[in-house]
Amino acid sequence: MKSGSSRTRSAVTAPASPGTRKPRTPTRRTAKSPAAPQRAATAESSAPPLSSIAKALLVLECVGLSERRTLTDIAKDVRLPKSTLLRLLHALIARGFLRRTAHGEYAVSLKLWRIGCSALDSGAVRDEVLPLLRELVERTGETAHYAAYEDGSSVYIEKVDGLHPIRSYTAVGGRSPAYATATGKALLAWRDESEIAEIGRLAQRFTDATIAGADAVLREAAKTRKQGYAINRGEWRASVWGIAAPVFNRRAKVIAAVGISGPRERVEPNVGPFAAAVCETAKRLSTALSSLDPALALRRDA
Repeated sequence: MKSGSSRTRSAVTAPASPGTRKPRTPTRRTAKSPAAPQRAATAESSAPPLSSIAKALLVLECVGLSERRTLTDIAKDVRLPKSTLLRLLHALIARGFLRRTAHGEYAVSLKLWRIGCSALDSGAVRDEVLPLLRELVERTGETAHYAAYEDGSSVYIEKVDGLHPIRSYTAVGGRSPAYATATGKALLAWRDESEIAEIGRLAQRFTDATIAGADAVLREAAKTRKQGYAINRGEWRASVWGIAAPVFNRRAKVIAAVGISGPRERVEPNVGPFAAAVCETAKRLSTALSSLDPALALRRDA
């Protein structure tokens, strides 16, 4: 019996010896099969910084390559949950890449322009803008500016000093209130009326000539649109006058303003010829910059 039993066990166990591995092998495969996606998921979840950066750049691109966007508009385009989107928007605003408009929409800030000047060949714009500013100085004798709009201010992007020893002082990167300067008025006049009214409501008086109040600023904006250029009659600094006109992109949106400024005694008697020179320069810049990449043309219509 022992012998038979031994043979029986031998007959059963002998093939089982290699077979023990066979049942285990599928077991291991079964274990590996779900483990593969698990490892992929782990790898995916181990890179949230990259994922967050990609999402943030997607949001930045969505806002930067279009006009002002609402939260709903951005969410539709980037297909992110609103909670995630809000977190990214707040981070981008905190770092100065985006800003909130007076109506609660999202738009890019000038910080992106500064980065763009380093990353892109901003010489393309300078090549178009500076020669025309120099021509404007030659024709008028006054300091010429190229400015962009941001948060109710005119920001000086380029300038060429006037020919006279006594001239208005401005600095590249400097700001002036949009409702009280010529370049600012030229930029403000083509924005939404509700935004113009809000800026007028919050306006403070710098001189006796400063135009303040919603209705007054709206009337001045309408006048600027009608005549095609803006005049600053000592509204920021009492002794300084200025004339400016808008620069349009290929979609007929105002992207910048070009203008001159100088002492009242020189500008006031020459408003007619100075305005003609400024408007001609603005028209030539609109044509020249429309042929460039919008990013290089300092697109500030958002």
